[in-house]
This record gives sequence, structure tokens and C-alpha cells, in this order.
Amino acid sequence: MIFNPGLEIGKEISNAVLVSIFKCGNMGGMRRSHTTGTLVLISDYTKGLYHDKWIGGVLHYTGMGKNGNQDIHWAQNDTLAKWGSNDVDVHLFEVMEEGKYTYCGRIEMVGKPYTETQPGEDGKNRLVWMFPIRPIPMNDVKKPAMFVFKDMDDYKARGKNVDAEYNKTHIKKSKKSTGKSDNRRVKHKTFGEGTVIDIKDGFIIVNFEKAGRKQLNYKICMDKGLIEFL
Repeated sequence: MIFNPGLEIGKEISNAVLVSIFKCGNMGGMRRSHTTGTLVLISDYTKGLYHDKWIGGVLHYTGMGKNGNQDIHWAQNDTLAKWGSNDVDVHLFEVMEEGKYTYCGRIEMVGKPYTETQPGEDGKNRLVWMFPIRPIPMNDVKKPAMFVFKDMDDYKARGKNVDAEYNKTHIKKSKKSTGKSDNRRVKHKTFGEGTVIDIKDGFIIVNFEKAGRKQLNYKICMDKGLIEFL
């Protein structure tokens, strides 16, 4: 199924408008919507965590999971890995300035997913899944120069320095974090509204106002539309 969001390539919108158009959650870099049959990918260069980069016109997009080795069969990593066989229409946005989501269009997978080492939110190195994707058709949406490489040779020559600089940004942002509650608000079809305590190891832990603390399978909740982020 091909979903038409009614957006021109290069259009900047807010997160609220993105959520309204695609009927997806309002948090995270990979947002699945069963209502529109889409997966929204967000490459956010302001966060200082995931190391997405453009190499020879291909975006090497980092999968889902903030700490520990990522699982390609978990949550939306699995959805993206099955591109072309699951009838999910994938759309890409880039964030180069906080709060501004630039529409880059629909994407296609142009290579097999592979793993590389990146630091997690906790600063510890782990294996992440990288997905080689590119817009359909190619477009001239402005890319962040720091993360654009002419080809793989260019990346091999400059990439380590760029990643090191990006790591410094991540460490600075991590130090500002309280490390306590995730603080995002969600609504569950059965348990009502609550505050997210953590999302890890395939589970979302929520302190619900009426039902108390619950640990739920994140993939099942998202796939079946049991929870939505407020």
C-alpha cells in the first residue's frame, strides 16, 4: 500500500503535524502506524546518539534500541528489515534543527542490513543494526554536511573522526539526563494513562495512574495498537 501524506519533498513540519498526518506515535525514530500502513523513520542529527550517515547517496540508518546489542527481529527493526515483503510503506524525515522535521519522501532498501559498533545511551559500546536506504526517487533535500560522505573510501578516511565528534555530543547530552524516569506519557487501552519509566530488553515499563506499575511487551503493544504516546 502506498500512502500519500500530501507533503512536498523538503517540506518542514512540526512533530505534532507529523503525528496527525501519519497517525503514529509522537516519540522515537521509528514509528509504525497500522492506521496508515506506514513506518516513519526519523534521522535526528540533534540527539547525539544514533550514528546515521549518508554515503554515496545512501543513508545508513541506525536501528531501534538505545542500550545493549540491538535485535533485528525486535519491534520496528523487524518491520524495516522486511521491507518489500510486508506491504509497509516507509517514509523518511530528517531533523537538522530541533523541532523541524524535513520530509525526504518514501524510501527503498538498497542493501542488506549489517552491524557496526556504536555507543549506547549508557556510553557502553554495543552492536547496532544499520539499514542502507535511499529516497524514491532521489531528491536534493539538504543534508547535514558533517554526515555526508562522497563514497565508502571517503567514509573510511573521515568517518572515525566524525563518529568521535558525535560521541562527544552524546556524552554531553547524557550527562544532562537525570537517569530516572523516561517521563513520556502513554495511554493503554486497558490500563489508561501512565508515565513511562523505561523501555529496555523488549519491554516498556509504565507506572499507570490507576493500575500501578506494569511491564508490557513493547512489540505486542505497538503492533496491536494497545498503547499510544501522548
